[in-house]
Amino acid sequence: MLTRHKPMSRGAQGFKRTGLTYRMPERSAAPDREQRLAERAARAMAMACPSPVNVTMARGPAPAAPIEKENPLRSEPYRRLVAALPCEWCGIVGYSQHAHENEGKGKALKVDDRRAMPLCAARPGAEGCHTAFDQYRLVPGGREAHVALGRAMAARTRKQIMEAGRWPVKLPLWQEGGSDAT
Repeated sequence: MLTRHKPMSRGAQGFKRTGLTYRMPERSAAPDREQRLAERAARAMAMACPSPVNVTMARGPAPAAPIEKENPLRSEPYRRLVAALPCEWCGIVGYSQHAHENEGKGKALKVDDRRAMPLCAARPGAEGCHTAFDQYRLVPGGREAHVALGRAMAARTRKQIMEAGRWPVKLPLWQEGGSDAT
């Protein structure tokens, strides 16, 4: 609350003084902090609506058995070899990327690097086969057709690298059953 306690006057340096000062309100007039918080909480509880309970979750589903995750092998030399090949789908040279198969992929999950093929990237005037493959638009038949196509293209890529004698020395060979060759 602002109150005037003396008339306005000029100071020695020419600044106006308003003569107003701030006076704190009486403490006894305002309820204490704890009381205000308790009143606010009571109002919030009075206005709250109970949320419906999900019946299926209340009973609880049977616990799921854990799924053993694949431990995918990563190999930078192999990824570079694959990316150096022409696009497996359209044959363009110089735009290829190492593209993983679509089977077993998920958000932030990739399959073994040896389960990949070269597919071209997006470039001016062309979408690129890699994007169309990942969005299941490269061939008709949806996901199932792309999984089968990916398996076939990855097998041809592995065979091509092996026949050229360029398989990385420290990289275990891939067997068609999905495991390392010993």
